Formats: sequence, C-alpha cells, structure tokens
Amino acid sequence: MNTPLITPDGFPRSDIDVAQVRITRTRIIRLRNDLKAVMSRIETALYEHHARLRERGSVSAIGIAGDVERKPEPNGIAFAVVNNIVERSPAYEAGLVKGDKIVKFGSVHAGNHQKLARLASVVQENENSPIEITVIRDIDEAQARAEVNLILTPRQGWGGRGMLGCHILPL
Repeated sequence: MNTPLITPDGFPRSDIDVAQVRITRTRIIRLRNDLKAVMSRIETALYEHHARLRERGSVSAIGIAGDVERKPEPNGIAFAVVNNIVERSPAYEAGLVKGDKIVKFGSVHAGNHQKLARLASVVQENENSPIEITVIRDIDEAQARAEVNLILTPRQGWGGRGMLGCHILPL
C-alpha cells in the first residue's frame, strides 16, 4: 500500500503492473472506509441497545452481553492499562481499546506481573499463538464497567513495531 510505484528516476516501475496496483489500492481504501462506516453504525446501535436495556433495569452496572460476564463486581484486580492502540495491529484486531484495564493476560495477573516483565515474556513465548485476556472496560460516562474477555495473537510483521501494536502501562 505504501510502496512507491515509480523508480527513483521518476519513471513507472517495470516489475509491476502499475495500473492494476493503483486499482487494487483504491479498492482496498474503499473497503476500509466501508468497514469503518459499518463498524461505526454497529457501535452506535450497540450503545443505544444497551442504554435501552439499562433504562429497563435488565442489566447490572457491570455485565451487558456477549463476552461480557454478568457480575456484581469485577472479579480481578487490574495491574496495567492500555495507553495506546495502533490501527490494524494485533491488539486492535483483538478488540483492545485505549483505557482498558488489564486484569489477566494469559497466566499473568496482578499478583505475578513483576512490573510487566512477565507480560512481556508471555507475549514472546506465545508469538502466533492466541492468548486469553481479561480487561475491565468503561462502558459509558455513568461509570458503568464491564469485564470483557478477548483473544490476542501476538505476531511480528503486522506493519508496525512490536508484536502487539499497543502501549501498556503499569497501574
């Protein structure tokens, strides 16, 4: 997507079909834009749906639906927070969101994270293997929170630095 289509001299590259690459790039950009629009509509619909459920009183402040567990309180203690997510990274694809508080990352939890050193070793040991993650996510401005289970597969070569594509800070 970012490779130049011309040589350093300013001529079209002879090793690729430049017209076909431009058409394909345009198609990919359109599909990405369509995906963003659909995801935005889904997100809006989900927030509206859960707001209606909350108004009816059928949902606790912690649990809502899907992979979110219904519990009176989060069952774990958060030891780290997601500070930044890079688009199209493994963390982004897994569903991590900026501000998620990590309760469990594979076998790592608040009692054994050793200033996130264990988290780094779990990531390196599980390259291209799925890791179960549990995070506490703020759902809305009313301080509602949910404990969300995600699957993250660390990998190299996704187009950015590191194997996760996110910045994690200790709490």
